[in-house]
Formats: sequence, structure tokens, C-alpha cells
Amino acid sequence: MPNLYATAAELKLAVPDGIRSTVSKYDTLLTRLASGVSRWVDNECKRVFFPALAVRKFSGSGNNKLWVPDLISITAVEYSDDDGLTYTALTAGDYVATVAGDYNSPKSYTLLEIDYNSATLSAWPRGQRSIRITGIWGYADDRDHVWDDTGDTVQNNPLAAGGVSLIVNDVDGLDLYGVLARFQGGQILKIESEYIETSLAINTTANTIGVTRARNGTIDAAHAQNVAISVWRPPEPVREAVIIQAVRQMERGFQGFGDARSQPDVGQMFWFKQIDPEAASKLGPYRNPEIP
Repeated sequence: MPNLYATAAELKLAVPDGIRSTVSKYDTLLTRLASGVSRWVDNECKRVFFPALAVRKFSGSGNNKLWVPDLISITAVEYSDDDGLTYTALTAGDYVATVAGDYNSPKSYTLLEIDYNSATLSAWPRGQRSIRITGIWGYADDRDHVWDDTGDTVQNNPLAAGGVSLIVNDVDGLDLYGVLARFQGGQILKIESEYIETSLAINTTANTIGVTRARNGTIDAAHAQNVAISVWRPPEPVREAVIIQAVRQMERGFQGFGDARSQPDVGQMFWFKQIDPEAASKLGPYRNPEIP
């Protein structure tokens, strides 16, 4: 269940009279649906809404502008004059990261410009693999506020590298907004520099969570007791679109994936196969325009 934009718990919250929050027998189905719909969203929008640490290489244009995929934060920018054989690091003062030329937008960066005051470069060098960027890639509405504090901490002493059971203070304590349990299967958590993904193996008595380590390009590492735990939050309209479409597909499954029909006299409505219009409209502003 990689990089979900909505969890089984969030889907159940959306249909409280359909599946009670305490009913767990559909959790695997809901998680699979959320996974499939999340990847549908990626394809529809031509971008991803989860964070991934990666090194990516680009060919320079010979001018001072370099268009890049959605970039949340930058660790290093390097350039090459020999088609990627060797690289030289730039300082933060050598370039300016912008959102399509907007210096003030909080969204993910999409355009790197050589700073007019740079003493190193006046333009991005031409050639294959002439620029190498290390950073966190993915789309965010506000790149400085993509992680929420869970209000909880690591209680393993320590959480060893390779450990697959995370102990916390209160698994089912309310989240930052007082709405749902702070830990749910299918979340991406951040502990120091490592991303960890939670499974459905959650024990509310022992306060333990089954986890997959070193997700999305990060490195498996030991974490000391009482280190803070953060949780990734995709844009709210994206999360809502996944919930709407996943619930729709679940309802079609309950009717044997038959064609649409209704029986108002007995209070029944049947769902048909199509993209939900509301889900599609919520994704509209998030569809990636063509990169120049």
C-alpha cells in the first residue's frame, strides 16, 4: 500500500452509516481501493503528492532558466561541464528557486533561475546530465507545512535500524485536529530524516504499529526514544477526491459491478462505472500544465 492519499479510516469516516469505524473486516479492501485511486490521481494530474528523496539529472538549456518537476526542498544543486562525468556544487546564492518564476509562492518549486549576482554561472550549462539536483520531490500547496506533528514520539528504546514495530505513547489518541486516530494504516510518517509507512497491524492495547522502513528514497536508521513523529498530509482536495472515488468503487463492488440503476420505491440506489464528477472537479486545479 504505497503512498496513499487517504487511509481506510478516512474512507470509513466519509460513510459513517455505511461502515462503522469499529468494523475492520473491510480495511484491506479499502486500503487497496485507496492505493489504486491514489495512483489514478497521479496519472490524471501528471504529478505525485507524496514526498520522495532522490537525485535527479537534467540537461541544461544554455540560458538562466531550468524547469524541473515539483520540488519541495533542495539539498544540493551541482553542474557539469563534461556531460555528467564530474560535478561542481553551487551555493544557495548561485540560484533562485521559484514557482514558475514566482518568488513568493509557497507551492512546490518548478523553476530554478541562475541568480544575477552569481559569480559562478551566468547560465545553466548545455549538455547531457549537466545539472544534478538532490532534494525532496513531490507536489505541495505549502512546502513549509507538509508535515503535521502527531503529538506523539518514539517509545522504542531505541527504534533500531530494520525494526518493523514502532511503539508510541497513544496509537488511537486523536490527531492534531481532534478528528481521527493520530496513527492509521497507510500513513507516511517522518522520524528525523527517515520516512516510514504504517501498516494495518496496529495494536491499540500495546500501542504498537507495524511499519515499513526507509520509504521513498530515505535511509533506514536508528531513532532514539522520545524523538518526535510527523505525518505527511497531501493537499486536502486531493485527499477528498480519493475518498469520493474509492467509496464509489466500493459501492459498485457491493452491487457486483453491475450497470447503474435505481429502485426509489425500496430506497435503493446503484452505482455505475465512471469517474465521479465531484472527484474530477477537485483534481482540476492540480493537473500539471505542460512544462515549457
